[in-house]
Amino acid sequence: TARAWQRAPRLGLPRAEGRPKLTATISGSKEVLSRIKRSPPTPGIFSRPHTAAQREIYKTGAHTRDFDHDEKNNIYDAKLTLRYTLFDFGQRRNQTDASVIAFEVAQIDARDVMRTRSHDMLRLALSLRQLDQMVSLQRMTLDQVNEHVANVRARVEAGAGRVVDLREAQLVSLDQEIALNRAVAERDQLREIFRSEFELEVEDASALAQTFIQYRPDTLPVILADRTDKAHALRLRQRQVGHEAESIRGSRLPKLDGVLDGTVFDVTDYEDEYEVVGRIEVTMPLYDGGTARARLRETDWRKRELKSSLDALHRAHARESESLAQRSQQLIREENEAIARRDELNARMRAQQERQGKTVSAPLALARLRAEIGAAEARLLEISNEAELVRARASLVAEQLDSILGLTLGDAAC
Repeated sequence: TARAWQRAPRLGLPRAEGRPKLTATISGSKEVLSRIKRSPPTPGIFSRPHTAAQREIYKTGAHTRDFDHDEKNNIYDAKLTLRYTLFDFGQRRNQTDASVIAFEVAQIDARDVMRTRSHDMLRLALSLRQLDQMVSLQRMTLDQVNEHVANVRARVEAGAGRVVDLREAQLVSLDQEIALNRAVAERDQLREIFRSEFELEVEDASALAQTFIQYRPDTLPVILADRTDKAHALRLRQRQVGHEAESIRGSRLPKLDGVLDGTVFDVTDYEDEYEVVGRIEVTMPLYDGGTARARLRETDWRKRELKSSLDALHRAHARESESLAQRSQQLIREENEAIARRDELNARMRAQQERQGKTVSAPLALARLRAEIGAAEARLLEISNEAELVRARASLVAEQLDSILGLTLGDAAC
């Protein structure tokens, strides 16, 4: 945003250069030190003849250098000059158009930076949301597994169970505790990154993730590459380079200026003496050392570079959009498979609990099933979070993330 608004004052530079220029000058002189050979007086009848130095003055013509030195001493003239460019072959107009386009491109770049930073923040917020849910799930699974471990321990203490079963149940509980500790560590690490990088609190991350989930479209947003702001910015840059090239060509052609000079003579002893002079100036650059030609070659190279960048943008946009669509379909299949596995494990758990109450008591099998169900639920959370990350990335690629989150380009830096 700051870079975009820094270009705003530059919009007026070409317009200001095209307006009439008014300058005021005061010029004069004051004798500080001089040594002038003045004309010797004409010798009279009774005067002495000229000396050798005086005769030398006549021979060298130094007596003619008296000029008007005394007349110009302590004389100050005031002068006002009004200059206006009448015709410059569109040089000023092209410079103005190039500045306007540069400002539009800077605004597009600012919006792109805002979307990118918002996407980075949203990715962390969604990951934090998933880890919070993961910690709650792992803690609940650990509590349920520990209940079955306690049942195994009670059977061993009563002499109805084996010590090996108790150790296996404790290993299952230990695995759940390790998974819980890992999730807690990852969550704490992400919280610290969120605070340090974005200077926001965890509550802000939760609100951001909830806003995205609430207002995002159900399907992946898609936009054609040619309709994106990035493609529009590249086309604007091509136009800007074109205006710059026309301005360079105009600098090699004649320029017509109108000049009006007004002079007030001897302002220290003003006696209503002044003059106003108007003139037309035609300036034609004859040789600039090849500067204009080099600048034109540079603009041609920039045009080719921008065209190549636009083609690369089309290819990259199509490739990424297709990759996101394929990944979304794959996640849907994985989610269906994970749901089917979870339902199957829950059915086995219910059947095992029914047998547990009627005939056989097998708390170790229940502990293992509970751990498997917890792993299936954790996998569903991972798939759901990755699906949200894919939607967030698709929203960024389709340039809809700012509208989903309700973000606008601020002007605080103006």
